[in-house]
Amino acid sequence: MPDDPKPAPPQAIPSTPPISKETKQAQPTSDFGHVPMTEELDSAKWTLPPVIPVLGALVAIAIVVAVIAYTNRPTPSASGAITKVISADEGENVLVAVHLKFTNMTENPLWIKNIGSEVQTADGKTYTDGAAAAIDVDRYLQAAPPLAEGKLAPLKEEQKIAAKASHEGMTIFSYPVNKTAFDGRKSLTVRIDFYDRPAMVLKR
Repeated sequence: MPDDPKPAPPQAIPSTPPISKETKQAQPTSDFGHVPMTEELDSAKWTLPPVIPVLGALVAIAIVVAVIAYTNRPTPSASGAITKVISADEGENVLVAVHLKFTNMTENPLWIKNIGSEVQTADGKTYTDGAAAAIDVDRYLQAAPPLAEGKLAPLKEEQKIAAKASHEGMTIFSYPVNKTAFDGRKSLTVRIDFYDRPAMVLKR
């Protein structure tokens, strides 16, 4: 038999060449997904808006708000004063005639909705009362003649006050104090409510 052919010698597996220093240096040494805190803090001065334009914008907004609030503020419906206060004993109560003079400040008629009052006595107590009905005023004046001094036409609910017109009238109140306590009062306030308009508050 002829000699068997000799097997071919195994080929050498090439080994991985060693990484040179230059290759190592070429590899990135930082993680792009992580930004150092120093870089974040350093960049803040570039991202914040300038201070002066921001302050200017805030001032402009404040001025606009102030102008809107001023132009939309409620304007008074009427102005006036309490011209006379007369009191008379009525047992444990006191009857009070109050004379008022006021002017309609609007361009439209005013209609009286309600009339009320509040008295604060020297001891700090407060008492309130609604105005007597206009049809009862004469009866009160007959019962307490001193109240008729300088008598005026009584004010009444639903009464119309013409635009820009002045008006005088009187009304009667009753409080659960004696005349001496009322005459020594701290204050007397009369409030007239109008339909669809701000109320008028007079104090004396």
